[in-house]
Amino acid sequence: MNDKDLAKIRYNKKSLRAFAMQITRNYVDNAIQLLEIGAIDQFLANYVAENVQWIITGSSVLAGVYTSRIEFINTAISRLKSSLDGGIQWRVNNVIMDGSFAVLEMTSKAVSKNGEPYNNQYVWILEFDGKMFHKVRVYFDDILVDKIIK
Repeated sequence: MNDKDLAKIRYNKKSLRAFAMQITRNYVDNAIQLLEIGAIDQFLANYVAENVQWIITGSSVLAGVYTSRIEFINTAISRLKSSLDGGIQWRVNNVIMDGSFAVLEMTSKAVSKNGEPYNNQYVWILEFDGKMFHKVRVYFDDILVDKIIK
């Protein structure tokens, strides 16, 4: 076997690995459906890996790196939920997919416990590991978050 043949084999292994890691539109649409009906708990359980690295950017009280689904739920989600009067109504406005990545541009509507609107804009960058989302980066209006979380 010559160098050219070895290069083809290496390329094919890389291509197969990349293909296996690609996310499908159907997978993303099913995840989005749960978000849009307000089923965040089901979304997290069905689409987010237990050992997720969930990164909330910025400087809000929720900002930081969460290294498990349970930590994220018990810290960030619980703080946000306890500050709202009811759930969040999500709307996914745009989806961009590339290989193992899905980018969701979203808006949300909710009301805080003190009656103020919590209407935020988000970008979630989700990385797929072949089974579930294992890394998520979130960008949103952190001043608005701090305003409702006491």
